[in-house]
Amino acid sequence: MFRIIRAFINIVVGIIELLLIFRLIFKFLVVNAGTPFVAWLYDVTARLVAPFAKIIPDLKFSGFVVDFATLAALIVYAIAGYLILMILPYPGKETDV
Repeated sequence: MFRIIRAFINIVVGIIELLLIFRLIFKFLVVNAGTPFVAWLYDVTARLVAPFAKIIPDLKFSGFVVDFATLAALIVYAIAGYLILMILPYPGKETDV
């Protein structure tokens, strides 16, 4: 049972991290937000990044943008997923009683 829950958590956190990495890359390269895929990606990930908005302002240099809100979201969601997995016991591992 825990194996399924652990796999589900890994998949969900992995998808969230992948979407946030795409957002970070697209923001860095200042991709056209009018294209359908980029607009969809920004819309989906906006809710994930919203709690971290305005913590540190974006860094702009030479036409590139470093979105620190997305970077913070990547780190926090990765740590949260790791901590959730650490709470669940490993499947097949017997505990000493």
